[in-house]
Amino acid sequence: MKDLNISILGDIYGNLLTDKQKNIMRDYFDCDLSLSEIAQQYGITRQAVADTVKTGERVLIKYEEELGFGEKLSKIRAIAEQISKQLDSGNYSEAKEESAKLLNELW
Repeated sequence: MKDLNISILGDIYGNLLTDKQKNIMRDYFDCDLSLSEIAQQYGITRQAVADTVKTGERVLIKYEEELGFGEKLSKIRAIAEQISKQLDSGNYSEAKEESAKLLNELW
């Protein structure tokens, strides 16, 4: 099963991959092409595609471990959703407190 988290990390760190890695990872995770379809498209073996995907996954995970932008984005998204819910229900003082948390996350 394809990991949605890898696709998200690709959105964040994809430009740090080689063009070949980025394209193959995009085809595999975002376009949902099979290893065989990608191999045929690039004129390489299915194993070469599998190796590129595995290497790309490791690189993206390493960037996330070192930089943590994906985790930070997830926290920001959760706080923004909480603010939206509080505003919808008229809890303006709580929304203001959550807004302060959001600003802290951004800086």
